[in-house]
Parts: sequence; C-alpha cells; structure tokens
Amino acid sequence: MLEKANGKERGTMTERYRVTIQSQMGPREGVLALSYQGSYITGSLDLVGYVNTVQGVQAADGTLHLFHPIQTVVSTIPCETVLSLYAGRLRGTSTSKSARMQWDGTLIRREPQEESSL
Repeated sequence: MLEKANGKERGTMTERYRVTIQSQMGPREGVLALSYQGSYITGSLDLVGYVNTVQGVQAADGTLHLFHPIQTVVSTIPCETVLSLYAGRLRGTSTSKSARMQWDGTLIRREPQEESSL
C-alpha cells in the first residue's frame, strides 16, 4: 500500500500476491497484481490460465473494493471483491450472481513504480 510522507502520497506502488480462491469447483491458485495510484487501483488476476483485468478503489480504512471478471473455460463471471490487507496477508470475498468465493493470499513482492512523464 502507499506510504505517506508529510501527509502526501509517495508515487505509485505495485504489489503481487499469491492467492487461493475457494470456488465451487474447489480451491484455485493464482497471482493478483495491484498497482496503486492514490486510492485508485488497477491490476490483473492470473487464474486458471487466464489473465483478468482488475480495477477498484482503496477505502479510507484500507479495505480494497475490486471489480473484475473471472474467466474460465466455460464462462466469464463478473465479480465484486472486497479484501482486507494486514501484515502481508490478504483475505476477503468475491461476490457474483451465482456464487460467493473466499480469498486468502500472501504478499510475494512489493515495489515502487517510477512516475511516468507525459
């Protein structure tokens, strides 16, 4: 997550998590990559051979509210996911029309990003 210096956010941050999602078909392993720009989040979820685009926001309490599809061989499921982060751990729930799926994850990499100049 972003650190603050003198009340101002310092650049953007990218985090990668190894995640397990408890789906109706059993646990699925993947990697969630998140890039923070202020409270806005973009990234990807690499799961069951597909890379899904992720976007969302970080609430004032640190909770992540993400919107993304989960693509499988048979369908693409639009999801809303709410995650809590604590000490390099990630936990939360995805909700779709047809299911609720629990998430558990561990931080595998955190790195600052260079500011791009346009």
